[in-house]
Amino acid sequence: MKIATIIVAGTLVLTGCATGYQTSGFTGGQMPKWRSANVLEIQAAGNGYTSSSKLNKMALLRAAETAIEANYRYFIEVGSENTGSSSTVTMPSTETTTYTGGYTSTGYASTSTTTFNNNSYNVYKPGANLVYEMYDELPEGARPGQFYDAYEIYNRLGKKWIKKFKPKTPPV
Repeated sequence: MKIATIIVAGTLVLTGCATGYQTSGFTGGQMPKWRSANVLEIQAAGNGYTSSSKLNKMALLRAAETAIEANYRYFIEVGSENTGSSSTVTMPSTETTTYTGGYTSTGYASTSTTTFNNNSYNVYKPGANLVYEMYDELPEGARPGQFYDAYEIYNRLGKKWIKKFKPKTPPV
Protein backbone atom coordinates (compact mmCIF):
# COMPACT_ATOMS: atom_id res chain seq x y z
CA MET A 1 0.00 0.00 0.00
CA LYS A 2 2.84 2.35 0.88
CA ILE A 3 4.59 1.74 -2.46
CA ALA A 4 1.36 2.33 -4.39
CA THR A 5 0.86 5.66 -2.59
CA ILE A 6 4.40 6.73 -3.44
CA ILE A 7 3.95 5.77 -7.11
CA VAL A 8 0.65 7.67 -7.39
CA ALA A 9 2.09 10.74 -5.63
CA GLY A 10 5.19 10.68 -7.85
CA THR A 11 3.08 10.39 -10.98
CA LEU A 12 0.92 13.34 -9.93
CA VAL A 13 4.01 15.47 -9.24
CA LEU A 14 5.54 14.65 -12.62
CA THR A 15 2.34 15.09 -14.61
CA GLY A 16 0.99 18.05 -12.66
CA CYS A 17 2.95 20.53 -14.74
CA ALA A 18 1.79 22.12 -17.97
CA THR A 19 4.00 21.93 -21.03
CA GLY A 20 6.88 24.39 -20.87
CA TYR A 21 8.78 26.20 -23.59
CA GLN A 22 11.13 23.42 -24.68
CA THR A 23 11.89 21.48 -27.82
CA SER A 24 10.71 18.21 -26.34
CA GLY A 25 10.27 16.51 -23.02
CA PHE A 26 8.09 14.35 -20.81
CA THR A 27 5.37 17.04 -20.76
CA GLY A 28 5.54 17.95 -24.47
CA GLY A 29 7.31 20.68 -26.43
CA GLN A 30 7.71 22.56 -29.70
CA MET A 31 10.09 20.94 -32.19
CA PRO A 32 11.24 22.97 -35.23
CA LYS A 33 11.94 21.13 -38.49
CA TRP A 34 13.01 22.75 -41.76
CA ARG A 35 11.11 21.38 -44.76
CA SER A 36 13.16 23.47 -47.18
CA ALA A 37 15.44 26.53 -47.05
CA ASN A 38 12.56 28.88 -46.20
CA VAL A 39 9.73 26.60 -45.01
CA LEU A 40 9.63 25.71 -41.32
CA GLU A 41 7.36 23.22 -39.57
CA ILE A 42 6.75 23.40 -35.83
CA GLN A 43 5.50 20.16 -34.28
CA ALA A 44 3.91 21.15 -30.96
CA ALA A 45 2.56 18.78 -28.34
CA GLY A 46 1.12 19.47 -24.93
CA ASN A 47 -0.15 17.50 -22.00
CA GLY A 48 -3.52 17.51 -20.27
CA TYR A 49 -2.60 20.62 -18.24
CA THR A 50 -1.78 22.75 -21.30
CA SER A 51 -4.40 24.82 -23.12
CA SER A 52 -4.54 24.90 -26.92
CA SER A 53 -4.07 28.68 -26.79
CA LYS A 54 -0.86 28.41 -24.75
CA LEU A 55 0.47 25.66 -27.01
CA ASN A 56 -0.14 27.76 -30.16
CA LYS A 57 1.59 30.80 -28.60
CA MET A 58 4.62 28.70 -27.67
CA ALA A 59 4.73 27.25 -31.20
CA LEU A 60 4.60 30.80 -32.61
CA LEU A 61 7.45 31.81 -30.29
CA ARG A 62 9.48 28.78 -31.44
CA ALA A 63 8.89 29.80 -35.08
CA ALA A 64 10.02 33.37 -34.33
CA GLU A 65 13.12 32.22 -32.46
CA THR A 66 14.04 29.78 -35.24
CA ALA A 67 13.43 32.46 -37.91
CA ILE A 68 15.78 34.90 -36.16
CA GLU A 69 18.47 32.21 -35.81
CA ALA A 70 18.20 31.58 -39.58
CA ASN A 71 18.34 35.34 -40.39
CA TYR A 72 14.69 35.69 -41.41
CA ARG A 73 12.64 38.69 -40.29
CA TYR A 74 9.07 37.83 -41.37
CA PHE A 75 6.98 34.71 -41.68
CA ILE A 76 3.45 33.66 -42.57
CA GLU A 77 1.48 30.55 -41.63
CA VAL A 78 0.85 28.48 -44.77
CA GLY A 79 -0.52 25.31 -43.19
CA SER A 80 -1.74 23.77 -39.97
CA GLU A 81 -2.94 20.42 -38.70
CA ASN A 82 -4.57 19.65 -35.36
CA THR A 83 -2.76 16.67 -33.84
CA GLY A 84 -4.41 16.83 -30.40
CA SER A 85 -5.75 13.70 -28.79
CA SER A 86 -8.37 12.79 -26.21
CA SER A 87 -8.27 9.94 -23.75
CA THR A 88 -9.98 8.78 -20.60
CA VAL A 89 -7.93 8.44 -17.44
CA THR A 90 -9.27 6.33 -14.59
CA MET A 91 -7.83 6.99 -11.18
CA PRO A 92 -7.73 4.19 -8.61
CA SER A 93 -11.15 3.40 -7.19
CA THR A 94 -12.02 3.84 -3.55
CA GLU A 95 -14.04 1.47 -1.44
CA THR A 96 -16.01 2.36 1.67
CA THR A 97 -17.55 -0.34 3.83
CA THR A 98 -19.90 0.43 6.71
CA TYR A 99 -20.86 -2.22 9.28
CA THR A 100 -23.76 -1.93 11.66
CA GLY A 101 -24.86 -4.58 14.06
CA GLY A 102 -26.27 -5.45 17.40
CA TYR A 103 -27.64 -8.23 19.55
CA THR A 104 -31.18 -9.42 18.96
CA SER A 105 -33.28 -12.13 20.63
CA THR A 106 -31.91 -14.66 18.12
CA GLY A 107 -28.25 -13.61 18.36
CA TYR A 108 -25.96 -11.06 16.78
CA ALA A 109 -27.19 -9.49 13.52
CA SER A 110 -25.24 -7.19 11.20
CA THR A 111 -25.58 -5.43 7.87
CA SER A 112 -22.90 -3.97 5.65
CA THR A 113 -22.86 -1.54 2.77
CA THR A 114 -20.00 -1.28 0.27
CA THR A 115 -19.64 1.70 -2.07
CA PHE A 116 -17.20 1.88 -5.01
CA ASN A 117 -16.18 5.19 -6.60
CA ASN A 118 -14.50 5.01 -10.01
CA ASN A 119 -12.94 8.32 -10.91
CA SER A 120 -12.72 8.63 -14.70
CA TYR A 121 -11.78 11.86 -16.44
CA ASN A 122 -11.60 12.90 -20.08
CA VAL A 123 -8.21 14.45 -20.87
CA TYR A 124 -7.41 16.47 -23.99
CA LYS A 125 -3.75 16.82 -24.97
CA PRO A 126 -3.42 19.65 -27.50
CA GLY A 127 -1.15 19.23 -30.49
CA ALA A 128 -0.48 21.00 -33.76
CA ASN A 129 1.79 20.88 -36.78
CA LEU A 130 2.19 24.44 -38.04
CA VAL A 131 3.96 25.32 -41.29
CA TYR A 132 5.48 28.76 -41.87
CA GLU A 133 7.09 30.34 -44.92
CA MET A 134 10.03 32.62 -44.05
CA TYR A 135 11.03 35.96 -45.64
CA ASP A 136 13.98 38.36 -45.30
CA GLU A 137 11.76 41.28 -46.25
CA LEU A 138 8.02 41.77 -46.52
CA PRO A 139 6.86 40.64 -49.98
CA GLU A 140 5.46 43.27 -52.31
CA GLY A 141 1.72 43.64 -51.74
CA ALA A 142 1.84 42.29 -48.16
CA ARG A 143 -1.20 43.38 -46.18
CA PRO A 144 -0.98 44.64 -42.58
CA GLY A 145 -1.49 41.80 -40.12
CA GLN A 146 -0.85 39.12 -42.74
CA PHE A 147 2.78 38.45 -41.74
CA TYR A 148 4.41 37.95 -38.37
CA ASP A 149 7.48 39.99 -37.42
CA ALA A 150 9.84 37.47 -35.82
CA TYR A 151 11.47 40.08 -33.57
CA GLU A 152 8.13 41.44 -32.35
CA ILE A 153 6.87 37.95 -31.51
CA TYR A 154 10.15 36.94 -29.87
CA ASN A 155 10.34 40.05 -27.68
CA ARG A 156 6.66 39.94 -26.69
CA LEU A 157 6.29 36.22 -25.91
CA GLY A 158 9.89 35.38 -25.08
CA LYS A 159 10.01 37.33 -21.83
CA LYS A 160 7.21 35.11 -20.54
CA TRP A 161 8.65 31.68 -21.36
CA ILE A 162 12.37 31.88 -22.16
CA LYS A 163 14.71 31.45 -19.22
CA LYS A 164 17.48 34.06 -19.22
CA PHE A 165 15.54 36.07 -21.81
CA LYS A 166 17.44 38.78 -23.66
CA PRO A 167 15.50 40.99 -26.11
CA LYS A 168 16.66 40.94 -29.73
CA THR A 169 16.89 43.97 -31.97
CA PRO A 170 16.14 43.58 -35.70
CA PRO A 171 18.96 44.41 -38.13
CA VAL A 172 18.83 47.81 -39.78
